[in-house]
Amino acid sequence: MKYKKYPSYKNSGVEWLGDIPEHWNQRKIKHFAQTIPGGTPSTTEPEYWDGDIPWLPSGAVQNCIINEDRVIKFITKKGLYNSATKYISPNSTLIALTGATCANIGYLTFKSTANQSVVGIVTQKSTCDKYVFYSLISQKSQILVKRTGGAQAGINEQDVKDIFISYPPIHEQEQIANFLDKATAKIDTLTEKQTKQIELLKEKRQAVISHAVTKGINPNVPMKDSGVEWLGVIPEHWKNSKLRHYLIGIKDGTHGTHPSVDNGKLLLSGKNIKNNQLEIKDNERQISLEEHKKITANGYPKKGDLLISVVGTIGQSCVYEYDYPFSFQRSVCFLRSNKGLDVKFLQYFFQSRIAQFQLVQQTNQSTIGGVYMGDIVELIISIPDSIIEQQQIINYLDEKTSKIDTLIEKSNKSIELLKEKRTALISAAVTGKIDVREFE
Repeated sequence: MKYKKYPSYKNSGVEWLGDIPEHWNQRKIKHFAQTIPGGTPSTTEPEYWDGDIPWLPSGAVQNCIINEDRVIKFITKKGLYNSATKYISPNSTLIALTGATCANIGYLTFKSTANQSVVGIVTQKSTCDKYVFYSLISQKSQILVKRTGGAQAGINEQDVKDIFISYPPIHEQEQIANFLDKATAKIDTLTEKQTKQIELLKEKRQAVISHAVTKGINPNVPMKDSGVEWLGVIPEHWKNSKLRHYLIGIKDGTHGTHPSVDNGKLLLSGKNIKNNQLEIKDNERQISLEEHKKITANGYPKKGDLLISVVGTIGQSCVYEYDYPFSFQRSVCFLRSNKGLDVKFLQYFFQSRIAQFQLVQQTNQSTIGGVYMGDIVELIISIPDSIIEQQQIINYLDEKTSKIDTLIEKSNKSIELLKEKRTALISAAVTGKIDVREFE
């Protein structure tokens, strides 16, 4: 859709903002709004958390409309009166100040309090609340420029007060906010459809895998009772066995603490196992060569091992493809299969509902929020003795999952494009690069 421009523009005097419509101004937050800092009740008296007054953590501020379903804690009136936190009124804009959510924006739809890492912006009657929300979302990167003290530090209330936004007349602010409400709602609906499509594709992927690694790919093969209630029937010539009988080695990562260095060897964790592969970013933690040698002295991992995440997101897996070992934390377990079990079949097994069901059962019984090596070797796996049949199943699943993965990738790209379109549209509207006053 094409949008027209305003008849004339002027220099805003703010470098990143550039030219704005001739009749617009630019103002700092402190000139048209009051800022209200959050705070935390004293935790010395637990009853402070047993009330009915909503209290929002900074993690609830996710560049979105904040409804009451995001509240995870409630404080008492006593907790409110004995802390720095104050009520923030509905239709206020919130900004997260620190950590991973720093400069995230939220629009509050109900009366609430918030923690010390949040500042509320309550506007005057001459300003449209929702316009301020959209304006701040459009310049998150500019707000982050004010961040001090490294990536985990942040901004403060004074930084928020000094933020510039472009400032059209009030009736025009309302027109822009109404336009963006409708336009972003349409984009969000399309995004939600793509997200649901991805979930359906993932479910289909797991169903295809689960069927193949428990029933095989020959629909005419005779079946038998597996003897395991949750497994059901399996091919007559397959057998159930505990995974330990198909492993020649199992080991987890280091349980020790290792000082970080600026230029050393990578120390990875279960978080690096994603999408059936090992994902390594530029900012991974590093340790000294000496510490790395200590960790990998036992010969793990080795090319062809299966890596499993055993803490956090349980059961993510990938085949280790490197000719040399990386250091891993305890959240990763290495499995080395024997000649009777193809490692790719083992990887598909861990992606199946049967394996995930067993892992969930073990996790629920664990005190560490994960699974132990002793739990993993006790998993029941249904398997054909023939390596040839295993490889036929692997080839079948490679083909099937590849097609599904392509569709998932297309949906993910569509979501990214929709997000980019949403961001660009908000930015263009609140900086006057497009004129939406007559938009229906």
